[in-house]
Amino acid sequence: MKAAELNTLQQLLNDSGWRLRFNEELEREFQQDYARRYLAHMQIAGIMGLVLFMTCGLLDMIWMPEMAGRTWFIRLVAGVPMLGLLLLSFRRSISEHYLQLLTMIFFCLFAGGLIAISLNSLNPYNYYYYNAITVALVIFFVLSRVQFKWAILSAIIMWLSLNVGLIAFGPAINKLAIVIITNYVFIGSAGSALMGTFLIERSLRQNYLQSRMLSLENRDLEESNLTLQYLSAIDGLTQIANRRSLDRSLTIEWQRALRKREPLGFIMADIDHFKVFNDTYGHQAGDECLRVVASLLKDYARRPGDLAARYGGEEFALVLTDSSAEQAGIIAEQMRDKIMNVIIKYKKNSPTHVTASFGVASMVPGSGQASPEALILAADQAMYQAKRSGRNRVVIYGQPEDDQKEQNTQQEINRKTG
Repeated sequence: MKAAELNTLQQLLNDSGWRLRFNEELEREFQQDYARRYLAHMQIAGIMGLVLFMTCGLLDMIWMPEMAGRTWFIRLVAGVPMLGLLLLSFRRSISEHYLQLLTMIFFCLFAGGLIAISLNSLNPYNYYYYNAITVALVIFFVLSRVQFKWAILSAIIMWLSLNVGLIAFGPAINKLAIVIITNYVFIGSAGSALMGTFLIERSLRQNYLQSRMLSLENRDLEESNLTLQYLSAIDGLTQIANRRSLDRSLTIEWQRALRKREPLGFIMADIDHFKVFNDTYGHQAGDECLRVVASLLKDYARRPGDLAARYGGEEFALVLTDSSAEQAGIIAEQMRDKIMNVIIKYKKNSPTHVTASFGVASMVPGSGQASPEALILAADQAMYQAKRSGRNRVVIYGQPEDDQKEQNTQQEINRKTG
Protein backbone atom coordinates (compact mmCIF):
# COMPACT_ATOMS: atom_id res chain seq x y z
CA MET A 1 0.00 0.00 0.00
CA LYS A 2 2.76 2.42 0.93
CA ALA A 3 4.77 1.49 -2.16
CA ALA A 4 1.75 2.25 -4.36
CA GLU A 5 1.21 5.58 -2.59
CA LEU A 6 4.87 6.48 -2.99
CA ASN A 7 4.69 5.67 -6.71
CA THR A 8 1.57 7.84 -7.08
CA LEU A 9 3.24 10.73 -5.26
CA GLN A 10 6.39 10.37 -7.36
CA GLN A 11 4.36 10.43 -10.59
CA LEU A 12 2.56 13.58 -9.46
CA LEU A 13 5.87 15.14 -8.50
CA ASN A 14 7.36 14.31 -11.91
CA ASP A 15 4.35 15.85 -13.63
CA SER A 16 4.81 19.24 -15.26
CA GLY A 17 2.35 20.65 -12.73
CA TRP A 18 0.01 22.49 -15.11
CA ARG A 19 -2.97 20.73 -13.58
CA LEU A 20 -3.35 21.99 -10.02
CA ARG A 21 -5.36 19.04 -8.81
CA PHE A 22 -4.72 15.70 -7.07
CA ASN A 23 -6.96 12.66 -6.77
CA GLU A 24 -9.97 13.06 -4.49
CA GLU A 25 -8.47 11.67 -1.28
CA LEU A 26 -5.08 13.34 -1.69
CA GLU A 27 -6.72 16.64 -2.66
CA ARG A 28 -8.89 16.59 0.47
CA GLU A 29 -5.85 15.98 2.69
CA PHE A 30 -3.90 18.68 0.84
CA GLN A 31 -6.69 21.21 1.37
CA GLN A 32 -6.81 20.40 5.10
CA ASP A 33 -3.04 20.80 5.36
CA TYR A 34 -3.21 23.99 3.28
CA ALA A 35 -5.84 25.49 5.58
CA ARG A 36 -3.75 24.74 8.66
CA ARG A 37 -0.50 26.04 7.19
CA TYR A 38 -1.72 29.24 5.54
CA LEU A 39 -4.60 30.34 7.74
CA ALA A 40 -2.31 32.95 9.31
CA HIS A 41 -1.30 34.27 5.86
CA MET A 42 -4.90 34.85 4.90
CA GLN A 43 -5.80 36.40 8.23
CA ILE A 44 -2.83 38.78 8.07
CA ALA A 45 -3.75 39.74 4.50
CA GLY A 46 -7.33 40.34 5.63
CA ILE A 47 -6.29 42.49 8.59
CA MET A 48 -3.99 44.56 6.37
CA GLY A 49 -6.70 44.99 3.76
CA LEU A 50 -9.31 46.04 6.30
CA VAL A 51 -6.93 48.49 8.02
CA LEU A 52 -5.93 50.11 4.71
CA PHE A 53 -9.54 50.22 3.54
CA MET A 54 -10.72 52.04 6.65
CA THR A 55 -7.74 54.29 7.38
CA CYS A 56 -7.71 55.73 3.88
CA GLY A 57 -10.93 57.42 4.91
CA LEU A 58 -8.78 59.82 6.91
CA LEU A 59 -7.31 61.02 3.61
CA ASP A 60 -10.83 61.66 2.29
CA MET A 61 -11.40 64.11 5.14
CA ILE A 62 -8.30 66.01 4.01
CA TRP A 63 -8.59 65.75 0.22
CA MET A 64 -12.36 66.07 -0.26
CA PRO A 65 -14.11 66.85 3.06
CA GLU A 66 -17.37 67.53 1.24
CA MET A 67 -17.47 63.86 0.09
CA ALA A 68 -16.03 62.28 3.24
CA GLY A 69 -19.43 61.47 4.76
CA ARG A 70 -20.54 59.54 1.71
CA THR A 71 -17.27 57.66 1.31
CA TRP A 72 -17.21 56.77 4.99
CA PHE A 73 -20.72 55.37 4.66
CA ILE A 74 -19.48 53.17 1.81
CA ARG A 75 -16.50 52.04 3.92
CA LEU A 76 -18.80 51.02 6.75
CA VAL A 77 -21.21 49.19 4.42
CA ALA A 78 -18.31 47.14 2.97
CA GLY A 79 -16.09 47.10 6.06
CA VAL A 80 -18.58 45.56 8.51
CA PRO A 81 -19.11 42.39 6.39
CA MET A 82 -15.33 42.26 5.85
CA LEU A 83 -14.78 42.32 9.60
CA GLY A 84 -17.42 39.61 10.05
CA LEU A 85 -15.70 37.37 7.50
CA LEU A 86 -12.36 37.99 9.18
CA LEU A 87 -13.80 36.97 12.57
CA LEU A 88 -15.33 33.84 11.04
CA SER A 89 -11.89 32.76 9.83
CA PHE A 90 -10.83 32.38 13.46
CA ARG A 91 -13.42 29.65 13.96
CA ARG A 92 -11.62 26.41 13.17
CA SER A 93 -14.69 24.49 12.02
CA ILE A 94 -15.36 27.16 9.39
CA SER A 95 -11.80 28.00 8.37
CA GLU A 96 -10.91 24.36 7.64
CA HIS A 97 -13.65 24.06 5.00
CA TYR A 98 -14.47 27.56 3.76
CA LEU A 99 -11.31 29.62 4.21
CA GLN A 100 -10.74 30.10 0.46
CA LEU A 101 -14.34 31.14 -0.10
CA LEU A 102 -14.27 33.56 2.84
CA THR A 103 -11.04 35.10 1.57
CA MET A 104 -12.43 35.54 -1.95
CA ILE A 105 -15.62 37.22 -0.68
CA PHE A 106 -13.54 39.43 1.63
CA PHE A 107 -11.41 40.87 -1.15
CA CYS A 108 -14.32 41.13 -3.59
CA LEU A 109 -15.97 43.34 -0.97
CA PHE A 110 -12.69 45.22 -0.72
CA ALA A 111 -12.60 45.81 -4.48
CA GLY A 112 -16.30 46.60 -4.65
CA GLY A 113 -15.91 49.16 -1.89
CA LEU A 114 -13.00 50.83 -3.72
CA ILE A 115 -15.02 50.98 -6.91
CA ALA A 116 -17.98 52.54 -5.09
CA ILE A 117 -15.68 55.07 -3.36
CA SER A 118 -14.00 55.98 -6.65
CA LEU A 119 -17.39 56.62 -8.26
CA ASN A 120 -18.25 58.96 -5.38
CA SER A 121 -14.92 60.80 -5.28
CA LEU A 122 -13.84 64.04 -6.85
CA ASN A 123 -11.44 64.35 -9.74
CA PRO A 124 -8.48 63.42 -9.67
CA TYR A 125 -8.86 61.31 -6.49
CA ASN A 126 -11.33 58.99 -8.17
CA TYR A 127 -8.53 57.78 -10.47
CA TYR A 128 -6.37 56.96 -7.45
CA TYR A 129 -9.08 54.69 -6.12
CA TYR A 130 -9.53 52.97 -9.48
CA ASN A 131 -5.85 52.12 -9.54
CA ALA A 132 -5.92 51.15 -5.85
CA ILE A 133 -7.69 47.98 -6.96
CA THR A 134 -4.34 46.77 -8.35
CA VAL A 135 -2.96 47.04 -4.81
CA ALA A 136 -5.85 44.87 -3.66
CA LEU A 137 -4.90 42.33 -6.31
CA VAL A 138 -1.31 42.14 -5.06
CA ILE A 139 -2.42 41.75 -1.42
CA PHE A 140 -5.12 39.26 -2.30
CA PHE A 141 -3.29 37.05 -4.77
CA VAL A 142 0.21 37.02 -3.32
CA LEU A 143 0.18 37.73 0.41
CA SER A 144 -2.96 35.76 1.25
CA ARG A 145 -1.77 32.52 -0.44
CA VAL A 146 -5.16 32.15 -2.08
CA GLN A 147 -5.34 29.25 -4.54
CA PHE A 148 -5.33 29.79 -8.28
CA LYS A 149 -8.94 28.81 -9.08
CA TRP A 150 -10.27 31.16 -6.39
CA ALA A 151 -7.96 33.92 -7.64
CA ILE A 152 -9.36 33.57 -11.18
CA LEU A 153 -12.93 33.69 -9.93
CA SER A 154 -12.15 36.73 -7.81
CA ALA A 155 -10.43 38.51 -10.70
CA ILE A 156 -13.47 37.94 -12.91
CA ILE A 157 -15.84 39.29 -10.24
CA MET A 158 -13.61 42.35 -9.67
CA TRP A 159 -13.26 42.97 -13.40
CA LEU A 160 -17.03 42.78 -13.97
CA SER A 161 -17.71 45.05 -10.99
CA LEU A 162 -15.16 47.57 -12.23
CA ASN A 163 -16.63 47.74 -15.73
CA VAL A 164 -20.23 47.86 -14.54
CA GLY A 165 -19.34 50.74 -12.24
CA LEU A 166 -17.38 52.66 -14.89
CA ILE A 167 -19.89 52.18 -17.67
CA ALA A 168 -23.05 52.71 -15.61
CA PHE A 169 -21.90 55.32 -13.10
CA GLY A 170 -18.56 56.61 -14.35
CA PRO A 171 -17.83 60.17 -15.54
CA ALA A 172 -19.47 61.11 -18.82
CA ILE A 173 -16.39 62.93 -20.11
CA ASN A 174 -13.80 60.68 -21.79
CA LYS A 175 -15.65 57.61 -20.52
CA LEU A 176 -14.33 55.33 -23.27
CA ALA A 177 -10.73 56.37 -22.68
CA ILE A 178 -11.11 55.91 -18.92
CA VAL A 179 -12.66 52.45 -19.39
CA ILE A 180 -9.89 51.35 -21.78
CA ILE A 181 -7.03 52.66 -19.62
CA THR A 182 -8.52 51.27 -16.40
CA ASN A 183 -9.09 47.86 -18.03
CA TYR A 184 -5.58 47.86 -19.41
CA VAL A 185 -4.09 48.51 -15.97
CA PHE A 186 -6.40 46.03 -14.28
CA ILE A 187 -5.87 43.20 -16.81
CA GLY A 188 -2.10 43.71 -16.74
CA SER A 189 -1.99 43.69 -12.95
CA ALA A 190 -4.41 40.77 -12.66
CA GLY A 191 -2.49 38.74 -15.24
CA SER A 192 0.80 39.24 -13.42
CA ALA A 193 -0.77 38.52 -10.04
CA LEU A 194 -2.52 35.40 -11.36
CA MET A 195 0.73 34.09 -12.83
CA GLY A 196 2.39 34.60 -9.45
CA THR A 197 -0.52 32.87 -7.72
CA PHE A 198 -0.27 29.91 -10.09
CA LEU A 199 3.47 29.51 -9.56
CA ILE A 200 3.12 29.83 -5.79
CA GLU A 201 0.39 27.18 -5.63
CA ARG A 202 2.34 24.88 -7.94
CA SER A 203 5.38 25.22 -5.70
CA LEU A 204 3.30 24.63 -2.56
CA ARG A 205 1.76 21.49 -4.06
CA GLN A 206 5.17 20.13 -4.99
CA ASN A 207 6.45 20.90 -1.49
CA TYR A 208 3.45 19.06 -0.06
CA LEU A 209 4.15 16.01 -2.22
CA GLN A 210 7.81 16.02 -1.22
CA SER A 211 7.02 16.37 2.50
CA ARG A 212 4.42 13.60 2.25
CA MET A 213 6.90 11.31 0.50
CA LEU A 214 9.51 12.10 3.12
CA SER A 215 6.99 11.40 5.88
CA LEU A 216 6.13 8.01 4.34
CA GLU A 217 9.80 7.13 3.90
CA ASN A 218 10.54 8.13 7.50
CA ARG A 219 7.59 6.07 8.69
CA ASP A 220 8.86 3.07 6.71
CA LEU A 221 12.30 3.60 8.23
CA GLU A 222 10.87 3.78 11.75
CA GLU A 223 8.83 0.62 11.17
CA SER A 224 11.92 -1.13 9.79
CA ASN A 225 13.91 -0.06 12.84
CA LEU A 226 11.15 -1.31 15.15
CA THR A 227 11.06 -4.60 13.24
CA LEU A 228 14.83 -4.95 13.54
CA GLN A 229 14.64 -4.18 17.25
CA TYR A 230 11.90 -6.77 17.62
CA LEU A 231 13.84 -9.38 15.66
CA SER A 232 16.99 -8.66 17.65
CA ALA A 233 15.09 -9.22 20.92
CA ILE A 234 12.91 -12.19 19.94
CA ASP A 235 13.90 -15.79 19.31
CA GLY A 236 12.79 -16.57 15.77
CA LEU A 237 11.65 -20.14 16.46
CA THR A 238 9.76 -19.78 19.74
CA GLN A 239 8.70 -16.12 19.46
CA ILE A 240 9.72 -15.36 23.04
CA ALA A 241 12.66 -13.28 24.22
CA ASN A 242 16.13 -14.42 23.18
CA ARG A 243 19.30 -14.62 25.27
CA ARG A 244 20.33 -11.07 24.42
CA SER A 245 16.97 -9.68 25.50
CA LEU A 246 17.08 -11.82 28.65
CA ASP A 247 20.47 -10.43 29.68
CA ARG A 248 19.32 -6.86 29.11
CA SER A 249 16.04 -7.35 30.97
CA LEU A 250 17.73 -9.13 33.87
CA THR A 251 20.19 -6.24 34.27
CA ILE A 252 17.34 -3.70 34.32
CA GLU A 253 15.25 -5.67 36.81
CA TRP A 254 18.31 -6.27 38.99
CA GLN A 255 18.88 -2.52 39.29
CA ARG A 256 15.20 -1.95 40.04
CA ALA A 257 15.22 -4.67 42.71
CA LEU A 258 18.39 -3.14 44.15
CA ARG A 259 16.63 0.21 44.61
CA LYS A 260 13.54 -1.39 46.14
CA ARG A 261 15.46 -4.00 48.14
CA GLU A 262 13.23 -6.71 46.69
CA PRO A 263 14.15 -10.32 45.84
CA LEU A 264 14.51 -11.28 42.20
CA GLY A 265 13.55 -14.81 41.21
CA PHE A 266 15.03 -16.79 38.34
CA ILE A 267 13.93 -20.16 36.92
CA MET A 268 15.94 -22.31 34.53
CA ALA A 269 14.12 -25.08 32.66
CA ASP A 270 15.51 -27.84 30.45
CA ILE A 271 13.40 -30.24 28.38
CA ASP A 272 14.23 -33.79 29.43
CA HIS A 273 15.71 -36.19 26.84
CA PHE A 274 15.22 -33.64 24.08
CA LYS A 275 17.91 -35.20 21.86
CA VAL A 276 16.08 -38.51 21.99
CA PHE A 277 12.81 -36.70 21.13
CA ASN A 278 14.52 -35.05 18.15
CA ASP A 279 16.05 -38.30 16.91
CA THR A 280 12.75 -40.17 17.30
CA TYR A 281 10.29 -37.70 15.81
CA GLY A 282 12.54 -35.49 13.68
CA HIS A 283 13.82 -31.94 13.92
CA GLN A 284 10.55 -30.36 12.81
CA ALA A 285 8.72 -32.13 15.61
CA GLY A 286 11.50 -30.97 17.94
CA ASP A 287 10.92 -27.39 16.82
CA GLU A 288 7.20 -27.78 17.49
CA CYS A 289 8.02 -29.11 20.97
CA LEU A 290 10.16 -26.03 21.68
CA ARG A 291 7.36 -23.73 20.51
CA VAL A 292 4.78 -25.45 22.71
CA VAL A 293 6.99 -25.33 25.81
CA ALA A 294 7.89 -21.67 25.14
CA SER A 295 4.19 -20.77 24.85
CA LEU A 296 3.44 -22.45 28.17
CA LEU A 297 6.30 -20.69 29.94
CA LYS A 298 5.27 -17.32 28.49
CA ASP A 299 1.90 -17.61 30.24
CA TYR A 300 3.68 -17.32 33.61
CA ALA A 301 5.37 -14.00 32.84
CA ARG A 302 2.35 -12.16 34.18
CA ARG A 303 3.66 -9.08 35.97
CA PRO A 304 5.47 -6.05 34.57
CA GLY A 305 9.16 -6.94 34.53
CA ASP A 306 8.59 -10.70 34.30
CA LEU A 307 10.15 -12.24 31.22
CA ALA A 308 10.14 -15.67 29.60
CA ALA A 309 13.11 -16.32 27.33
CA ARG A 310 14.87 -19.02 25.39
CA TYR A 311 18.24 -19.42 27.07
CA GLY A 312 19.71 -21.65 24.37
CA GLY A 313 18.95 -24.99 22.71
CA GLU A 314 16.24 -26.69 24.78
CA GLU A 315 16.85 -24.49 27.83
CA PHE A 316 14.48 -21.74 28.89
CA ALA A 317 14.54 -19.07 31.59
CA LEU A 318 11.94 -17.06 33.47
CA VAL A 319 12.67 -13.81 35.34
CA LEU A 320 10.26 -13.16 38.23
CA THR A 321 10.20 -9.73 39.88
CA ASP A 322 9.72 -9.43 43.66
CA SER A 323 9.74 -13.21 44.04
CA SER A 324 11.33 -15.29 46.80
CA ALA A 325 12.77 -18.75 46.17
CA GLU A 326 9.64 -20.37 47.63
CA GLN A 327 7.32 -18.28 45.45
CA ALA A 328 9.40 -18.98 42.35
CA GLY A 329 9.43 -22.68 43.28
CA ILE A 330 5.63 -22.78 43.34
CA ILE A 331 5.49 -21.25 39.86
CA ALA A 332 8.15 -23.67 38.61
CA GLU A 333 6.12 -26.61 39.94
CA GLN A 334 3.02 -25.29 38.15
CA MET A 335 4.97 -25.03 34.91
CA ARG A 336 6.45 -28.50 35.34
CA ASP A 337 3.01 -29.98 35.87
CA LYS A 338 1.52 -28.16 32.90
CA ILE A 339 4.32 -29.23 30.55
CA MET A 340 4.05 -32.85 31.70
CA ASN A 341 0.32 -32.93 30.96
CA VAL A 342 0.35 -31.25 27.58
CA ILE A 343 0.08 -33.42 24.48
CA ILE A 344 2.51 -32.61 21.68
CA LYS A 345 1.62 -33.76 18.17
CA TYR A 346 3.31 -32.78 14.95
CA LYS A 347 1.66 -33.66 11.65
CA LYS A 348 1.49 -37.48 11.32
CA ASN A 349 3.55 -38.22 14.40
CA SER A 350 1.76 -39.97 17.24
CA PRO A 351 0.81 -37.77 20.22
CA THR A 352 3.46 -37.74 22.92
CA HIS A 353 4.37 -36.05 26.20
CA VAL A 354 7.55 -34.34 27.33
CA THR A 355 8.84 -33.34 30.74
CA ALA A 356 11.22 -30.64 31.96
CA SER A 357 13.60 -30.17 34.86
CA PHE A 358 13.60 -26.88 36.72
CA GLY A 359 16.19 -25.01 38.76
CA VAL A 360 15.03 -22.12 40.93
CA ALA A 361 17.04 -19.34 42.59
CA SER A 362 16.26 -16.01 44.18
CA MET A 363 18.52 -13.25 45.44
CA VAL A 364 18.21 -9.80 46.95
CA PRO A 365 20.55 -7.47 45.02
CA GLY A 366 23.18 -5.83 47.17
CA SER A 367 23.47 -8.66 49.65
CA GLY A 368 26.75 -10.65 49.84
CA GLN A 369 28.09 -11.83 46.49
CA ALA A 370 24.74 -11.36 44.74
CA SER A 371 24.88 -10.44 41.06
CA PRO A 372 22.87 -11.25 37.91
CA GLU A 373 25.54 -13.75 36.86
CA ALA A 374 25.47 -15.39 40.31
CA LEU A 375 21.68 -15.65 40.11
CA ILE A 376 21.83 -17.39 36.72
CA LEU A 377 24.59 -19.74 37.93
CA ALA A 378 22.61 -20.68 41.03
CA ALA A 379 19.49 -21.52 39.00
CA ASP A 380 21.61 -23.43 36.48
CA GLN A 381 23.22 -25.52 39.24
CA ALA A 382 19.81 -26.26 40.74
CA MET A 383 18.52 -27.34 37.33
CA TYR A 384 21.40 -29.80 36.81
CA GLN A 385 20.78 -31.14 40.28
CA ALA A 386 17.17 -31.76 39.25
CA LYS A 387 18.40 -33.68 36.22
CA ARG A 388 20.80 -35.76 38.27
CA SER A 389 18.01 -36.49 40.76
CA GLY A 390 15.87 -38.15 38.12
CA ARG A 391 14.52 -35.27 35.94
CA ASN A 392 10.96 -33.93 35.76
CA ARG A 393 11.30 -32.16 39.06
CA VAL A 394 11.95 -28.75 40.63
CA VAL A 395 15.06 -28.02 42.68
CA ILE A 396 15.46 -24.78 44.64
CA TYR A 397 19.02 -23.58 45.03
CA GLY A 398 20.19 -23.51 48.63
CA GLN A 399 17.32 -25.61 49.94
CA PRO A 400 18.46 -28.18 52.61
CA GLU A 401 19.00 -31.65 51.19
CA ASP A 402 16.38 -33.24 53.47
CA ASP A 403 13.79 -30.69 52.39
CA GLN A 404 14.74 -31.28 48.80
CA LYS A 405 14.34 -35.05 49.14
CA GLU A 406 10.97 -34.55 50.78
CA GLN A 407 9.92 -32.25 47.97
CA ASN A 408 11.10 -34.75 45.34
CA THR A 409 9.18 -37.51 47.06
CA GLN A 410 6.04 -35.36 47.09
CA GLN A 411 6.52 -34.62 43.39
CA GLU A 412 6.76 -38.35 42.64
CA ILE A 413 3.56 -38.96 44.58
CA ASN A 414 1.84 -36.15 42.70
CA ARG A 415 2.91 -37.58 39.37
CA LYS A 416 1.64 -41.05 40.20
CA THR A 417 -1.63 -39.87 41.61
CA GLY A 418 -2.08 -37.09 39.05
